[in-house]
Amino acid sequence: MREYLSYSAWLVLCAWLSLSSGWAQQMNVPATAPGVTPCGLTLSGLILDRDAGTPLVGATVQIQGTSHATSTNAQGRYQFTGLCAGPVAVTVSYLGFSPETRQKRLRSTVESLDFALHVDATLLKSVEVTGHQLPASGATAGSTLTGQALEKAQGGSLAQALTQVSGVTMLQTGGTIAKPVIHGLHSNRILTLNNGIRQEGQQWGAEHAPEIDPFIANRLTVVKGAEAVRYGPEAMGGVVLVEPPALPSTPELHGQLTTVGASNGRSGTVSGMLNGGLKQVPGLGWRVQGTLKKAGNLKTADYYLENTGLREVNYSAALGYTSEKIGAELFYSRFQTELGIFKGAHIGSLEDLMTRISAERPWEEGAFSYQVGVPRQQIDHHLLKAKGHLHLGEGENLDVVYGLQYNQRQEFDIRRGEYRSVPSLDMALTTQTLEVAYDKLFSRGLKITTGLNGMLQINNNVPGTGAIPLIPNYDSYAGGGYLMGKLIRETWELEAGARYDYKYVNARGYYENAQAYGGIRRFHNVTGSLGGALHLHPAWTIRTNLGSAWRPPVVNELYSNGLHHGTASYETGDATLQSEKSYKWTNTLEYHANNLQLEFTAYANHIQDYIYLEPAGGFYESLRGSFPTFRYRQTDARFWGSDVSLQYDFWKPFRYELKGSLVRATDLRQDQYLPWIPTDRLENSLSWRPEISSALEDTYLQVQSQWVARQHRYTAGSDFAAPPASYHLLHLNTGTQWKLGEQTLGLHFSVNNLTNTLYKEYMNRFRYYAHDVGRNFTARVSWRF
Repeated sequence: MREYLSYSAWLVLCAWLSLSSGWAQQMNVPATAPGVTPCGLTLSGLILDRDAGTPLVGATVQIQGTSHATSTNAQGRYQFTGLCAGPVAVTVSYLGFSPETRQKRLRSTVESLDFALHVDATLLKSVEVTGHQLPASGATAGSTLTGQALEKAQGGSLAQALTQVSGVTMLQTGGTIAKPVIHGLHSNRILTLNNGIRQEGQQWGAEHAPEIDPFIANRLTVVKGAEAVRYGPEAMGGVVLVEPPALPSTPELHGQLTTVGASNGRSGTVSGMLNGGLKQVPGLGWRVQGTLKKAGNLKTADYYLENTGLREVNYSAALGYTSEKIGAELFYSRFQTELGIFKGAHIGSLEDLMTRISAERPWEEGAFSYQVGVPRQQIDHHLLKAKGHLHLGEGENLDVVYGLQYNQRQEFDIRRGEYRSVPSLDMALTTQTLEVAYDKLFSRGLKITTGLNGMLQINNNVPGTGAIPLIPNYDSYAGGGYLMGKLIRETWELEAGARYDYKYVNARGYYENAQAYGGIRRFHNVTGSLGGALHLHPAWTIRTNLGSAWRPPVVNELYSNGLHHGTASYETGDATLQSEKSYKWTNTLEYHANNLQLEFTAYANHIQDYIYLEPAGGFYESLRGSFPTFRYRQTDARFWGSDVSLQYDFWKPFRYELKGSLVRATDLRQDQYLPWIPTDRLENSLSWRPEISSALEDTYLQVQSQWVARQHRYTAGSDFAAPPASYHLLHLNTGTQWKLGEQTLGLHFSVNNLTNTLYKEYMNRFRYYAHDVGRNFTARVSWRF
């Protein structure tokens, strides 16, 4: 309780002081002596596609004759701070659109300047390759990671990169597997779009991380609202958009080469990207990309974690063509990984298992090795995308997107005899998706979007494993249709939408006694959303969104009945589970002015028939060892919470940043807490950002403090071990961009867990057996040409 009160008081105090300071600066601009130009002014605005009426995400905004340059965020907005009074020339450019320059005389403390860009046919509209993708809702809270934020996370997983966004945490299985958690929800409640295709692997598993190479993206966007109307089921917790750079429209050759080395695990990563066009075929662009990664056993502050190495080989290629009326894109990627599962989680007997949980750590100190033994996972994921775009007329577009994915997952356990090298779990999942979307811009900024989605999935357990599959074979198909309307005005935005979905599942499996199980299940539902944004002032914006969403139970929740090797647990499903139905209200307050940026989001989410994995309290014993048992249960749940992010340039060149989040989740039927809910956390950082020379850009030195509370919202006796203690970590980051003519050399260095603290994270599935990762030095070098 004391920790929670301290956390709350600190959060409120920081936000209040920062707001007070920013408001005071805005309302009480000090007088300046005659002849002296006042500085500290702010210029912000909105960049729109004039034809589509939608925000342009990632547009470049520059003030001519200065070093001031930025890009628009997920809502198409930009901001400059620290400007001086007087005339400025602002230029906005975006691939496939005619650049525009406008003059503005800065007089007031806060000024605004909006742009609406025209599509430029002479540039062959490379943006058409993306098919006028609908951006994240302007009424929904969202954050985008680009540039320096992405570079700081290079070499880590997708989930690790996303934790830079407030309200996003990780569900871990040891130190090698992690998946994002948004406002307390994860797995099949978070939809990931990989280059516009919904990522479909075996994402139902807590230890099944997204099969995506983070190096492919130059932009990661997190949408925190319920986006089921636009994207369909499984978007009830939020959406993650992984967006690669746009294909080029000119024949010049460009690329990037990045190397990353880390001390913990002695890992090495090399990633390269090359793109260009053909002078002989105007409008044709191409891109190739690849990543190699190798790591050995990770180490806590005191001991090594046996068998936690990994190997990755990933590559992708894209080809696109655009003209004034049409656009087409072909994209292929392959993600291959082999990663070890912490050996200390597989224990021989019930007595040894209980002793290990009581000891809270392995008996062995371990040693470093690059060898990936058993238990381990091997995943091979292929994705093929074909996209066509047709410009039907002024403000009228049609897009067709087809996706084909093949995912093979093999999990190897400690086995003897002829099955020593045979996987215990071998699944092959084939997914086909098709989307047809039509949008039209009417007069006065009204845009209507409608579309149809379809998906066909076939999952087969590959025979010959000598083990009963954890989930059965199944066929599934799903379809849906939606209609959305959006109206944008200078000071407000309004949007609404509705959707209908249907899903069919036919499963068939056998228990150990050869008894068949499974059958046919059908699910359908209607969802809707209503939201808006109000720009009270150039510095203040309020966003609100009320949306319903749903999610049918997936096959593992219905029919699991066996040992799940990746999590070292025995899981049991429930064939009678019903669809989840969610009603989420999200409200966001934004303040951007006077070197201060603040975003505060509060939400409430009622989920009817919420499905969760509950510790069953018993243990499963077999020749392979002794494992804790879990079962899928259903209840009505209430989630509510808030997250805050703050950035304050209080004294040039110093910047203070704060990020905090809290989640509350309750089982309404049993009037008790839900398990596996992120704990309260607060991060503070102080950075020094000097302007050393024109050749060195974005130079920074940052010290970061991360505090995570103990999970006090816990029902005693409901888990195999009580939640671990709170912990506090220190991190150090530094870097710069060295301009070498037309080329740039990026240099970054970081130290995570600077004090080498021994700690456990509540959201780590292996916290029963071991601690989390200790100190880690990471060096990153990137060359862009």
